[in-house]
Amino acid sequence: MHQERDTSYGFWLSAAVVCLLLILPGVVCAETVGNTTAAPQITTDIVYDVTSEPATPAPTEPQLPVNTTIAVIPPPVLIIDSLVTENLTCTVFGTVAGGSVDVTIVSIRWDWGDSMTPEYHGFPYSHVYVSPGTYILSITALQSDGQNTTRITNVSVARPVITEAIPSPVNISVPGVHGGPVTIVNAPILTLLEPVINGMNVTLNGNLNPGSFGVTIESVNVDWNDGNTTKSVDLPVDHQYSFPGTFTITITGNQSDGQSTTKRIALDLRDKISTLSGQIPSGPPPADLTPYFIGFAAVVIVLIIAAVVLIMHSRGGQTPLYEKASVMRNGKISEHMPSPEELDGICSGTDVAPAVLDSVLHVAMEIAREGREGKMIGTSFVVGDSENVQGHSKQFVLNPFYGHGETERQITNAGTRGAIKEFAQLDGAFLVTGNGLVEAAGRCITVDMSRVDLPGGLGSRHSSAAGITQATRSIGVVVSQSGGLISIFKEGRIVYTINS
Repeated sequence: MHQERDTSYGFWLSAAVVCLLLILPGVVCAETVGNTTAAPQITTDIVYDVTSEPATPAPTEPQLPVNTTIAVIPPPVLIIDSLVTENLTCTVFGTVAGGSVDVTIVSIRWDWGDSMTPEYHGFPYSHVYVSPGTYILSITALQSDGQNTTRITNVSVARPVITEAIPSPVNISVPGVHGGPVTIVNAPILTLLEPVINGMNVTLNGNLNPGSFGVTIESVNVDWNDGNTTKSVDLPVDHQYSFPGTFTITITGNQSDGQSTTKRIALDLRDKISTLSGQIPSGPPPADLTPYFIGFAAVVIVLIIAAVVLIMHSRGGQTPLYEKASVMRNGKISEHMPSPEELDGICSGTDVAPAVLDSVLHVAMEIAREGREGKMIGTSFVVGDSENVQGHSKQFVLNPFYGHGETERQITNAGTRGAIKEFAQLDGAFLVTGNGLVEAAGRCITVDMSRVDLPGGLGSRHSSAAGITQATRSIGVVVSQSGGLISIFKEGRIVYTINS
């Protein structure tokens, strides 16, 4: 019995020592944290300044404390930026945002004033009226707290005036050249898409084209409303804001004749406060894990390179299929022209003959590699579904292919391909029928591009090609001015990219 009590005593003594060793570091850490100087706290939006005892509330009528200050949430911000009317179609551009970071936009109600059922959708949006006239457009934005804002404006539409075109030579004098009739030069055409917001980084996308033949776009200037400005040769443009807030971005397109077009977009970055604010930790700073992350990243990169080399080796040196988000989405990147089988797949579901698309790609390849007069140029082609494509576009300059015979306009004709390379310097797109007839050059695409979803870094030509192939059963081919990439579009997305 005595020996048994000694063993029990030793066991409990050992257990007590182990517990002390486990608890002691926590106590020391807690003491260290408790002695650390606390950081200043960030106040909230609602401030209660109570200077007297609150009155006893009635059972059925609760009362707030005396001298209480409560933040009032404003109604939603609704801005109609511009209305673009063409014949019986009206397109409205604008911006809507919640009045506070604590609320969201529930719906945007559109009443076009023509006795049609009200619609619910965002900006921009187009509506086709049945008959000409002046209508009252009412747009109402409703936010989650029940508040709403309504904007009302007049919309005037008219039937198109159809004039009989007589094929005859037309003389046009370019500004600065004396003699001959003078054409009216319009201001540049600026169309903006909804900004792309990633954190505090904002990307502006859209189309900027000259207003008439003989002039060019000089630059696009963007005032970000935070003390910074950007000057670029074309859209898109990017900007990184250093603090959250509400900003009115001013975009100005400048033309070579001195004319310009200015539009504005309201931007709300106040919801980014939550990612930048909060309590400052009062404990010791965390350990610097940068060397570990760098080492881990290096190992991952080496493994990826090794995997790519093994895959290429197993395929006999052929380039594998992969996705490159900065250039394409859901497409194939290749250094070679599409094979006959791939051409058949791209042309399926359209009226485009694979031989016609092959001829267009060969012309695009020559333009991408040679340029014109020692300079790299970009251009675009819309192939197939010609009648619908013409309904979603308008002639931007005089059509150099008008009045010529079919043989002279056949894309497979060597002379026609030479003319295409000359006219590739014009703004606008080439229209080619499914059987290879070049219908027009310098064609401006007017389709709604609000539903276009392209990777960042692609310009207005790519947006136009994506939009027209999304609205029609056509195929788009775009030659990028920077880098010579050739992108093939179908159904609003890139399906094949060629590194020229």
